[in-house]
Amino acid sequence: MERLTLDEQLSAAAMARHWVCDHCPDEHLPVARRWIAELLTSELVQNALDHGRGPVVLSLTHDEEGILVGITDGDDRVPTLRAQSPQATDGRGIALVDALATAWGVYRSDEVGGQAEDESATWWPQPRDEGSPAKTVWFHLATR
Repeated sequence: MERLTLDEQLSAAAMARHWVCDHCPDEHLPVARRWIAELLTSELVQNALDHGRGPVVLSLTHDEEGILVGITDGDDRVPTLRAQSPQATDGRGIALVDALATAWGVYRSDEVGGQAEDESATWWPQPRDEGSPAKTVWFHLATR
């Protein structure tokens, strides 16, 4: 597993997009699917910066099945999938994740035990002080 800590700066989402693609071999994420990984990473990092508390930590693991990306921030409020109206000017990030990821979910720092809400998702430790509130929003993107 690889990690990147992002500071609150205007270029954080762009930095995260490029980092995910740079750290994922072609056999685990073909070039044709990289744009999806870039988009979803950017959306979730921006959500964490806009609605969470820093630092924001980006985690990545990959295997022959695909990639698993997690974005951890210091706020335990969970994002939700909302109904979208054509007039809405924001609130589409989780809808994009839901539509394009193979699977996605959220777990909070108070959820202990090795599995996220979706039992198929690999859990990884959150890089925060024990006892401080945190959540990780994750997505899986299959190789094919």
